[in-house]
Amino acid sequence: MDSAIDFLYYLTTMATDLIFLHGSLVKQCTARVDKHFDGYYTLQLITDGAVELFYDGTRYQLPAGYYWPAYPGPHIRFHAAPGRVSWTHRYLAFCGPLVSRWMAEGLFPRQPQAAPVGWNCAGEFDKLLALAHSADRWDLLRARNVLERLLIELAACRTRPSEMPLWLETTLARLSATNEPPINYLALARNLGLSLSGLRRQFKRATGLSLHTYALQCRVSAARTLLAESPLPIKEIAEQLGYRDSYFFSRQFRQLAGVPPAAYRRSCQA
Repeated sequence: MDSAIDFLYYLTTMATDLIFLHGSLVKQCTARVDKHFDGYYTLQLITDGAVELFYDGTRYQLPAGYYWPAYPGPHIRFHAAPGRVSWTHRYLAFCGPLVSRWMAEGLFPRQPQAAPVGWNCAGEFDKLLALAHSADRWDLLRARNVLERLLIELAACRTRPSEMPLWLETTLARLSATNEPPINYLALARNLGLSLSGLRRQFKRATGLSLHTYALQCRVSAARTLLAESPLPIKEIAEQLGYRDSYFFSRQFRQLAGVPPAAYRRSCQA
């Protein structure tokens, strides 16, 4: 970094490639979840009781000390295990381009996993929840690092992540290049030697997201950085990110960020 401005821009980018949505601790959880997760991910932790969990037709019974993920793709169901009334449940929901990279690199788990030996799973998760709920930028960066460290520890307990295939690395780079012309998905697939349907299928399997959803998350992430760190009018930001209609940009931004662009900018300047 050449200056304090460059460093701040770097930190802002780090803070906006991961969006924390919601999370909580429920000491006597009786929830029954039965759905497909669409466009976001969660990491769950049980510290007391037992949970019965299904990914499509694959069943697990989880005791205390287990993490389990939820992500786009499988039909996911979980509830208290047979003979149990409740369990102690911690969870955090999030989305953003970084999560798809974690999926592609093998860091994000795709099935339940016991906590690493010696890991203070409840304490670390409570710390993560507190930081993720903060409005302070530094706390959000800390939450990002706490979550990534947990995922790295879980991945280390599984196997060494396999090297990312060239087609996936190329696709991720092109979709995240928000300063380039709009993406021609058919041309991208042909350059990779794949059919468009094949690229879509393989990308969804690798990241849990569609090509369009990942590209949209990248654009909104870039918009958050520009809104926070530049004086550009919202219309110019929309044009810079490939939007012809600033109203459509504002609508998509609100869907992913939870607030309109102008309100997000004001919150960063407060």
